[in-house]
Amino acid sequence: MYLEGEEMIVVGANLLAIGAFISAVGETGAHPVEEINKKLVRDGNAVQAVGNTLQGVGRLKLMDEPEGEKNILGMVGTFVQAGGNTINSLATNVEIESPSLENTRFNSLGSTIQSMGAALEATGVAQVGEGMSPNLEVTGLNLITLGTILDSVGILTSEEKEKQKRILLFAGGWVEFAGTVLIAYALNK
Repeated sequence: MYLEGEEMIVVGANLLAIGAFISAVGETGAHPVEEINKKLVRDGNAVQAVGNTLQGVGRLKLMDEPEGEKNILGMVGTFVQAGGNTINSLATNVEIESPSLENTRFNSLGSTIQSMGAALEATGVAQVGEGMSPNLEVTGLNLITLGTILDSVGILTSEEKEKQKRILLFAGGWVEFAGTVLIAYALNK
């Protein structure tokens, strides 16, 4: 099966939304077994990494086309997000096996990198659509930026402040999911 650049971006956006949903459910802490919640976060981030990678490859393909958009920041941003998601997935997996402050910091770093990637992609998408009113894709990317920063802060919040930690992780996960839904909706239109 061969996908064109635009199709890869759309498929990637849909995977991103699915992965963000899985991760947000894990961040909610709805399951009484904490390990299952962490596995949902791990798996959701892995799916998001695949989605972001597909989007990056799709943007790269579009840049190769003679009349394709030259969205270098958008392409770099998607790959940076994929790196952040990969770090989150790996760090969460290690945290399941052996919780430590170092692993927690590594996990937080992944969310911060993901946030930077979303901001880069938003800048690239906004520049390509210059002169247009802010679109849903840019808004979605801005929500991902905000959600992943909330997630990063929540990850670093000490266990003694459990209520604040849960609120930050919950809000971060669902804000990020809302952003991915906006992006998928905008690209599927």
